[in-house]
Amino acid sequence: MSSNSTNTNSTAAAGGTGPSSGSSRGGSSLPVPSNESVAALFGLSLIFVLVFFAALTVPRLLASLHHQGGKVFRSDGWLLKPKRSAASRAKDAVRRSLFMPPAQPTRQPTLRRGLVTTPAPFANDIEYSDEGHIGTARPMSLAEEEAKYPAHLRTLAQHHRQVQAARAPAHVPSTSTVLHSLPLAPWFGRPFYPNHVNNMSNGQACMLLVYAVGFAVVTFIMTSGTGNLKRAGWLVVVQTPLVVSLGSKNSLVGFLLGRGYEKINVFHRWMGQLMFVAALFHVIGYMILWIRRNVEARQSAKYFEAWAAFAGFSLIAVFSLPVFRRSSYRLFFNAHWVGYMTYLIAICYHVEEALYWSLATFFILGLDFICRLFKSHYTTVTLTPLPDFSATRIEVPRLTRGWKAGQHVRLRAFTFKLGKWAFAEAHPFTIASVSETRNGQGLVLYVKSAGDWTKKLYDAAADPGKSGLEKGSAGTTFLNMNASLASLETLGRSEEEGSEEGKVPPSLEHYITGEKAPATASARTLVGFGSGTTMKMIVEGPYGGPCGHMMRSSFTSSLIVVGGSGVTYGLSVVEELIRDVEKLQSRTRLIALYWVVTDPACLIPLLPTLTSLSNRVSYIPTLRFTLTVHYTRAVSPAFSAKLKSLPGGGLPRDIVLEPGRPNFKQVVDEFVKWKTNRLARGSDGLSGVLVGVCGPGALAQSVRAGVDALSDDARRSVGGVEIEEE
Repeated sequence: MSSNSTNTNSTAAAGGTGPSSGSSRGGSSLPVPSNESVAALFGLSLIFVLVFFAALTVPRLLASLHHQGGKVFRSDGWLLKPKRSAASRAKDAVRRSLFMPPAQPTRQPTLRRGLVTTPAPFANDIEYSDEGHIGTARPMSLAEEEAKYPAHLRTLAQHHRQVQAARAPAHVPSTSTVLHSLPLAPWFGRPFYPNHVNNMSNGQACMLLVYAVGFAVVTFIMTSGTGNLKRAGWLVVVQTPLVVSLGSKNSLVGFLLGRGYEKINVFHRWMGQLMFVAALFHVIGYMILWIRRNVEARQSAKYFEAWAAFAGFSLIAVFSLPVFRRSSYRLFFNAHWVGYMTYLIAICYHVEEALYWSLATFFILGLDFICRLFKSHYTTVTLTPLPDFSATRIEVPRLTRGWKAGQHVRLRAFTFKLGKWAFAEAHPFTIASVSETRNGQGLVLYVKSAGDWTKKLYDAAADPGKSGLEKGSAGTTFLNMNASLASLETLGRSEEEGSEEGKVPPSLEHYITGEKAPATASARTLVGFGSGTTMKMIVEGPYGGPCGHMMRSSFTSSLIVVGGSGVTYGLSVVEELIRDVEKLQSRTRLIALYWVVTDPACLIPLLPTLTSLSNRVSYIPTLRFTLTVHYTRAVSPAFSAKLKSLPGGGLPRDIVLEPGRPNFKQVVDEFVKWKTNRLARGSDGLSGVLVGVCGPGALAQSVRAGVDALSDDARRSVGGVEIEEE
């Protein structure tokens, strides 16, 4: 065990406390803090930094707690939950009916035999003049906009806005929006060179650099010789609880900062790497010292527990290298746990004072493990292959609420057909549906067939008999590809029938009444019913979500850009925004979704979902939604034939196909200046633009460059522009 003696021969390899006093030239004794105290002060300073950044999120946290009495904040984003009771759903339906206007479509049905026809004039089809463009004298007011409404829509739109004004969430600009006008503020938010390394911004890179400099200064300040070695060891011990907290899935640090574990994991890795360097410096320093004194054999045998602690730390560091983490996550994960346990136990025998820091770390790990147990659900999922999308659709019928758009879950499959150790592998996937839909749909995932595990999953869904899995019953809900195109025609006919008398189509009545959708032919074929493949899985989550307690429904407009399988993020965000507008609990008036794919045939499996979203928007007088699909591969004859086979011979009006990659500087500029800024505004003006992006790093960097290119005048005119990267 270590002591306070300055004799280096009796000093522990991982941290004695160093000299307790020193002498000045004048002969007066000045107290010198111990190495443990200096390391603890450095750790405390890091906590103060975290508290500072947490304080910046307090205004948005208070706004979230104030919105709907904090009901949304408490209910969504923490635990996945099963469907509520019929009595509870009926109570909510009555409550909604007090606020909903009379059921009346705001335009002609968006589908005619599955295709959008030319609608009657409604709020978002109004042609705006250049009055709202930047640099003009006066933008259009709400009264002027309502004067352009058809007569039968004015009362409806006024009712929507009156209720929205009372129930919509308060918009609180982010700190970056407030500080964006400062000279260097935009630079800190830009991606770190090159190619957006680890999704870092320049501001995050600067924070990591400042931490590294501070770590080095604290290691060598007010000490020398063996004191440096002891100080380095204590810095490793003291920062262990904080580093583990930054890397755990359920972290108090993440909650205070309003960020998921995947957003703060970069700090966990950087701090861990510097701690390993400090431990290496500590061990090598003492080895050199012992070799010089020719006592290396005796001292090495004496400090066996020190070597065990260093071995555990080295195990974590080596198997955290990208070559191991990417090729075998199971090896990386198990090495972490073995290394943690070895290090935390051995360090207590090596240095008695390290016991308290180890206990704090064990408490954090135990709390994270308990939270994972509460967030885990052993349930049956339904698998459906989507050949055009090269993906597998997973639905969890039992879990219908408790998450926010953009969050993800981790799946563990209990079948040997996905591998002998499939139950030990947790794979994260973004949720593609919204919480607590009125038709009772469960949690939905789209899993792209890309790696070994996902390819085996797709094969199991495509051929359940060969995989030894069971087929679901006839009542199992899933997206039946054979029925999806036919469902468009069925839905279109049902809506035409309902619109003849100026009533809400039967297929959409549940959006107004709040009741569960009836099991009619049109409702059934909209989603599709058939014999899906069932599998037992553990669904753990939700994790991630909006940063800094942000409420997406507090923004006036949202531009969502996704690439490939990132459409799961886009679908969930768009549907959540539409749902909040339907509840009259949103400020959103304009939504645009851009999807970049290689093959436009990926659009076919999602047409029922996208058509349903378009239908719902057609009954909202104050909301507009558009989808633009950019494809980089030539259109195949098979895809052209499928388009022609659609009822009406084409895509819905709100869905546009564009060849080639988009110019996101132009897209962002047009969306902010020529679309959002032209919207009519009330006395409080517009409440900002949200730009969400999910996809490859190059896509995110292009969108970020487009946002950075906006002028300060353009940002101020719309109430600020914020970017969310998933």
